[in-house]
Amino acid sequence: MSAPEHTARAGKQAQASTVSMARMMGLTTAAGMLGGQDRLADALSIQPRSLRAKLSAERGISNDDLIATADALDERIRKIADHSFKLREEAHAAESAGSEPL
Repeated sequence: MSAPEHTARAGKQAQASTVSMARMMGLTTAAGMLGGQDRLADALSIQPRSLRAKLSAERGISNDDLIATADALDERIRKIADHSFKLREEAHAAESAGSEPL
């Protein structure tokens, strides 16, 4: 193999490794945001053991895994936004009534 071919192959391998690390870190971060690995595993419709294999690079992380994770995060965002809206509504209702409930 010529030097340019070897360099190109090494570059592609490094890029693939970086992508895998980025995907593993992305899922790890998402698990924390969702409340743990069990919840992320549920969102991916897999067992926690299978998720651990993905996070340790024993198994690949597909585009579908990333999309399902993003969907789970979007749902979490909606729930948080709905709850914050309810809290603000309650505070404004109390202010309008001129009272501060105990």
